[in-house]
Amino acid sequence: MEKLLLKLILITLFVSCGKDGAFVTDKKIIYTVKPATAEKYEYELRIDGCTTEIQTFDTFLEVCQGLKDEELNNSCAQDGREELFEKSACPGDFLTT
Repeated sequence: MEKLLLKLILITLFVSCGKDGAFVTDKKIIYTVKPATAEKYEYELRIDGCTTEIQTFDTFLEVCQGLKDEELNNSCAQDGREELFEKSACPGDFLTT
């Protein structure tokens, strides 16, 4: 009986000696978030010596509009531009302007 009482006292002491008297510790996770950087979108298509030249845009929607622009692309690579338009999941239909 005496050993049992001693074990209970020791267990109580070990349990109560936790951090700040608590069993469960609060973990604090700190995340660092860096500011986003602006992304540029660009493409260049060359077919049979005809080139769209490098076209650069600030937004995805501007790229989609740019792919359809015949004058901007020197009337080059219409099939390639249409394929890129569709594979990029640009909104709307590829109707050149």
